[in-house]
Amino acid sequence: MNFIKRGWLSLTRRKGKAIILFTVIFILGNVMAGAVSIRQASSNVEKVIKHQLGSKATIDLDFKKVEKEFQKDDKYRVKGLDTELINKIGNSEYVKYYDYNLSVMMGKGDLKPFVSEKEGNAVMSSVAGGGSGGSDFTLKGVQYNEVLDFNEKKAQLIDGRVFTNEEIEKGNKVTIISKKVADENNLKVGDKIVLPNEIYDYSSGYSENSEPNTSRDLVLEVIGIFEPTNVEPKEGEKDEDGNMQMDFFNTMYQNTMYVPNLVAKGETDFQNTEFSKILPEEMQGNQDEMYSPVYILKNPEMSDSFKSEIEKLIPSPYKLNSSTDEYDSIAAPIKSMEKLSTYVLIAAIGASLLIVSLVVLLFLRDRKHEFGVYLSLGEKRARVIGQIIFEVITIAILALGLSVFSGNMLASSLSNSMVQSQIEAQMEKESNEMGTMFLSDPGEKTKVTEEDVSEAYKVNLTPSYLMTFFSLGIGTILGATIVPMGYLMRLNPKKIML
Repeated sequence: MNFIKRGWLSLTRRKGKAIILFTVIFILGNVMAGAVSIRQASSNVEKVIKHQLGSKATIDLDFKKVEKEFQKDDKYRVKGLDTELINKIGNSEYVKYYDYNLSVMMGKGDLKPFVSEKEGNAVMSSVAGGGSGGSDFTLKGVQYNEVLDFNEKKAQLIDGRVFTNEEIEKGNKVTIISKKVADENNLKVGDKIVLPNEIYDYSSGYSENSEPNTSRDLVLEVIGIFEPTNVEPKEGEKDEDGNMQMDFFNTMYQNTMYVPNLVAKGETDFQNTEFSKILPEEMQGNQDEMYSPVYILKNPEMSDSFKSEIEKLIPSPYKLNSSTDEYDSIAAPIKSMEKLSTYVLIAAIGASLLIVSLVVLLFLRDRKHEFGVYLSLGEKRARVIGQIIFEVITIAILALGLSVFSGNMLASSLSNSMVQSQIEAQMEKESNEMGTMFLSDPGEKTKVTEEDVSEAYKVNLTPSYLMTFFSLGIGTILGATIVPMGYLMRLNPKKIML
């Protein structure tokens, strides 16, 4: 008789033992299915959130290192980044495109800066849009002619054009301004504006009526007009402080003008030269151009590889920051769940190997007379072993097939509640530790919260999940079945039949 047919008859005739084995595998399968589900969901969260955060990397000052240096030497001065190093990093295989910026504050002259009219934010608006001492507008120098902020959807060009490579290289006096400033001053593409670069002696005090020590005018031709991309605060972020921050940075950005880096450098050099005359000691060794490099990677998944390659090139006190770093600060609940699921999965596989092996071994001992008959009739041991494997795998497929659904449901309800409770604990911890309001530019990075992580955490039945689960499940059961086969291999049919 065919050993497969023999195995099927054995299952139907020994229903009690088949049900026992089915129950054991079903219970263990639920544990394995739940662990695999949680791991798959955790991995998916990381991909979704990192994609949402984008693939931006910046080189910024490490203020902790700067503070330590100042404690050692109060005359310590931070040196600017060398443009050769910035360009070398920009040529990395992981970089899609990059830019480095030099910013300088300018006065308003006859121009009207944009001032927010939102109620309750008069102080912030006056700082950002009606500044004092020649700080009404910000010239943001760019080296990437297409303007990186436009490519990254921080703003969009609604009129005119971007810079040409020639304008960037020669430092032509051209600019791209915001629509708000253009509307305030009835400006259009082709018009020229005049910005005073005013130098004040703040050491002798400053008031609105103070006269600058010296100044010079910068004449710029408007070649384009941009409009910032509005980022609406999420439901949980609609508080007064959050709105003030958004309004503050929006006002600052509306009063930003894009120019070639060489234009910004020329105005910075003028300020450094004039301030050196007023404050020679303070300005000594403090005249480097402080460029801010921004790198857009080809893919968010390249962030770790890019970091490992570039960090060794960055001089102190600078550090490399990536937009995906924010994930590490908010994904603690998910990471703890992933770690827990890994331990549970390992324990479930170990328990399955042990328990199923013992159950199969007990069943084999009860059936040794049956196997002795097969062997004495000339049946090959391999075919007898094949019959046992067929019986166990048939039960396993049925048990795992049911547990894949029940385990997934259990994992979904259990892990969601655990993640939510951990998120609440994390948020409470952060609120207790946060004693002051830290300002962060909402236009410079994607704001991702613990709620976003919770929303992205979804336990679903996917082809990859099914493949992973059944591979682990069948592989474990198969391994647990083969281990007791040593008992069958040692059976001597003559001794059994005596």
